[in-house]
Amino acid sequence: MASSRPLPGCSWNIRSDGGQPMTMPPPASTLADVAAVLDSAPANRRRTLVILICFAIVAIEGFDAAIIGFVAPQITAHFHSTPGQTSAAIGAGMLGLLIGYLAGGIWSDKRGRRPALAAGTALFGLACIGCAFSAALPQLIGWRLATGIGIGIAMPPIGALLAEVLPSGRRASTLTAVFCGFLLGSALAGLLTGLLIERIGWEGLFVLGGVAPLLCLPAVLARVPESPMYLAHRGAESARVRQALARLGIAVDAATQFLAPRTQTGQANGSVRGLFSPALIRTTVLLWAIMFLILGSFYVIASWLPTLIREGGASVAAASRTAALFQSGGLAGAVVAALAIRRVPPLRYVGAAWLLGAALPLWIAAPAATPVYAVLVFCAGFLVSGPIVVVNAVMAMAYPTPVRSIGAGWASSAGRLGSFAGAGSVGWLVQHGLALHQLIAGMAVTVLASALIVLFLSRSMRASGG
Repeated sequence: MASSRPLPGCSWNIRSDGGQPMTMPPPASTLADVAAVLDSAPANRRRTLVILICFAIVAIEGFDAAIIGFVAPQITAHFHSTPGQTSAAIGAGMLGLLIGYLAGGIWSDKRGRRPALAAGTALFGLACIGCAFSAALPQLIGWRLATGIGIGIAMPPIGALLAEVLPSGRRASTLTAVFCGFLLGSALAGLLTGLLIERIGWEGLFVLGGVAPLLCLPAVLARVPESPMYLAHRGAESARVRQALARLGIAVDAATQFLAPRTQTGQANGSVRGLFSPALIRTTVLLWAIMFLILGSFYVIASWLPTLIREGGASVAAASRTAALFQSGGLAGAVVAALAIRRVPPLRYVGAAWLLGAALPLWIAAPAATPVYAVLVFCAGFLVSGPIVVVNAVMAMAYPTPVRSIGAGWASSAGRLGSFAGAGSVGWLVQHGLALHQLIAGMAVTVLASALIVLFLSRSMRASGG
């Protein structure tokens, strides 16, 4: 039978009779800390299956988010629109992500990880199918907005759920590996477009992207439990906590009552004000700054590097191949990061990688048709893009259970604002006299700033015991 003592300075909340939580000292042997139970339980098939289901959904989200960019030329031809008009569908998806992250974080913390995940998965699956049956470009734009909202709703509960059911020793590396699925799905979108576009058209690719999450939905409902940590913090009856643990393959004595330490945010579940409590305001501000700066840098480079290489005299095909190395390097960097942070503190790894990679935008801003340039582009993706998935994992771990999803979701929204501000402002700045190579080179400053903020956040979290 599990038992535990409260952490120093913490009291315990117990609710075994369905009434209001009561603060009381723990008995000697009948009370258990649900976090300790989850942390001490060995790996098993049921917990592994939950991880795999979440990975699959994240990969499909990456596919559905990226597919619009690969089929944009076919959509332009189909609707007899201009590239600028078609770009509104791309922008609608990004706007939907921002809205979804904001809403999904609140929903997940107020109503639970499982319902938010299921609803978001269903929405982006149905909306992606809707894209395939759009009769006009405005309809497609609306469906892309809904797709982005669905993806945004589903992402925060995935991070929160896994952060709350994984053992502490494997939490950061496993979360990072799961978020690598988004990059894998994005890469698969390009691969499958090349293989299938002539056979099934752009409409068929959207149907594929919509059917896949709907096929995962029964697995979410049947195999993914509500977070036991979430239930305990909400004061749920111990029987519900035991049931959630059982669905994770963790058996607990029926007489055990579950406890959760009272959090120090002073806010209810899903409260935005909780992010700015004295205990969390520094973490919140620093994470928002990091996400804004680094995703802005990423989207400037990823969106405009092909154009810069073509301006250097390369053909469209050659420019696309070289620029694709930035994405390939990002995927490789994410995989290496997931392995590295098993031994190295996650934020230290990120800070070191960005310090090493800060100069690379200066070098790739001067394109050349040489193998060395191709290696530099790959390294830029490896060191700048790859570590972003580690920050995504840290966001899910940096906040206590009552505001975990909203903390991660709203930090992700700050990143989406950065991507809008970064990629969207380049065209305006070029029109007003700045050269494209100067703007890409300028990303060295934002990457360096991100590295310094990450290292400061790492030091701050260590000092506060986070």
